[in-house]
Amino acid sequence: MTRNLSWDSDESEALVDGHGYASIADWISSNSSWETLLYTHGFILFRGFGITDPTAFDVTLDSLMQPSLEFSEETSPRSGVTDRIFTSTDYPKDYPIQFHHEFSYRKSYPDRLAFCCLRPAENGGATPLADSRKVLHRIPDDIVTRFEKLGITYIRNFTGLGLSWEDAFGTSDKEQVSDYCRSNGVHYSWSGDDLHTRQTAPAVITHPVTGERAWFNSAINLNVSGIEPKPVRDALRLLPENSIPTNTLYGSGKQIEPDVIETLRLAYTEEAIRFDWQSGDVLLIDNLLTAHSREPFRGERKIIVGMGSLASHCD
Repeated sequence: MTRNLSWDSDESEALVDGHGYASIADWISSNSSWETLLYTHGFILFRGFGITDPTAFDVTLDSLMQPSLEFSEETSPRSGVTDRIFTSTDYPKDYPIQFHHEFSYRKSYPDRLAFCCLRPAENGGATPLADSRKVLHRIPDDIVTRFEKLGITYIRNFTGLGLSWEDAFGTSDKEQVSDYCRSNGVHYSWSGDDLHTRQTAPAVITHPVTGERAWFNSAINLNVSGIEPKPVRDALRLLPENSIPTNTLYGSGKQIEPDVIETLRLAYTEEAIRFDWQSGDVLLIDNLLTAHSREPFRGERKIIVGMGSLASHCD
């Protein structure tokens, strides 16, 4: 059952009040062990620091991470705000986004994410979080063993549905896309102007600082059985396999059973915490230790994001 994050909750240490501090950088300079707090909880929510525009957020990023500018292989539409900041997603507001770790399907992925709320939704639109160390312990051992042995294969078909390959890779040059795929271990094929890709990544990783094992992947949100709402999922299931925009398989190439997807979804739900965004909130998460999702919402909502330095499955 999803819990609400509050100043009285078990995670209250991870809620930082800006009262008495000139900036987030000022708070960090006064708290030398702040990264231990981040690794303990997997996230920190900064509230009341007056971060009300992209410029102020951009400056703050340098205190929280080493920002990255590399965003190839997008699966969700985004819009650029500055060179280092994007909208968190332009995915339709009526649809939920399932729990995932940003770019966990890639060879390299950001170590941290920082979100900033410039405008909360009228209703809904929360960004629930789940500690991936605890999620791992909730998944039955036989399922974990299977995924650790086989890994997860991510399938993408750029055939006119969902994100285009031009938007996903940030270029309209097919040879640049082919070069990128070859350099990053992505198996690819072209069928006219349609692109099909396949890549395999681990399901479980060890955090390079804490040494803890974590359930780190995008098995649910990119699986056809994990897509919400149900009418969209049912419509996609009617398509030929090579036309479904995204799907996940066991690393052996076999389908992940729907009941396994449901088991994984339940594990996230049991560990999930949520909070209602307030204007000026800055949420820092360790991308390896914390999965995030998004609730549907009504009204306008503006959440922007910056991403940290790239780590690699091969490190």
